[in-house]
Amino acid sequence: MKKLINLLVIALLVGPALVKAQVLSPSDDGIVPEPERHFHQNRVVPYPFLRQDDILWSERHWESIDLREKINLPLYYPIKPLPDRKSLWDVLKDAILEENSITQVFRDDRMTRPLTGQELQEIISKLDPIDNPDDPFAPPIGYDTLEYKANSVVAYRIKSDWYFDKQRGEMKNRIIAIAPEVKDLQSPNTFPIFWVWFPDARQAMANAVAYNEKNNHQRLTFDQIFHMRKFSSTIYKEDNMYDREIAEYKQNNSMNQLLEASRIREELRNAEHDMWTF
Repeated sequence: MKKLINLLVIALLVGPALVKAQVLSPSDDGIVPEPERHFHQNRVVPYPFLRQDDILWSERHWESIDLREKINLPLYYPIKPLPDRKSLWDVLKDAILEENSITQVFRDDRMTRPLTGQELQEIISKLDPIDNPDDPFAPPIGYDTLEYKANSVVAYRIKSDWYFDKQRGEMKNRIIAIAPEVKDLQSPNTFPIFWVWFPDARQAMANAVAYNEKNNHQRLTFDQIFHMRKFSSTIYKEDNMYDREIAEYKQNNSMNQLLEASRIREELRNAEHDMWTF
């Protein structure tokens, strides 16, 4: 018994010394220095193979993600880039203009008018002439640079297809394009500044993380947020033979427009229910 007690005492004294201490340095960003958790070299999870014959039903929607809603704030902040994260606007802009990892950029949601990097730079940053206060008809005395930044974005528009896959027996959504909707620097109007083909942007979005207010250690990438649809959106258009938005046939009444968007979403749920055979 005495020998057993001595062995336990020795184990308690020597045991902690045998445990290898965790070495931390200022370069470690956090209490657990695991670089793979920062998603710098993430691989995009490919879409599953989809046979056209397995699609029983599909519908195309255009949605608006209002950045004033609390659930959508991770897409808006931080306004100024931080060492560990950026806003979705900065992720897309840097990937297009600096990294050249996104090349499929267009003026319209039909993706028929491509934009070059130079053309996009001229749209994002432009010169505003300063008139001569003494002579309005004289040439400008100078130019002021107007630039769209993260705080100019008020919403994101997405174009996506809903479809029912009979092979897997589920309703799925696949995003086709995404566009930042910005407030005009010289007027109160808003407009989508450019459209990006979403599959081309997935790699850049998978390498950038958004803030998780529930658990800072388990951040999600922007690609995961959109893939899992962890955002709130409002439908502003569905595919129709007139090719018109809800605001065009529900004019001058915002409440009716919201009710129409809710009706379309409810029909989507009913369509999934009707695809099942009991």
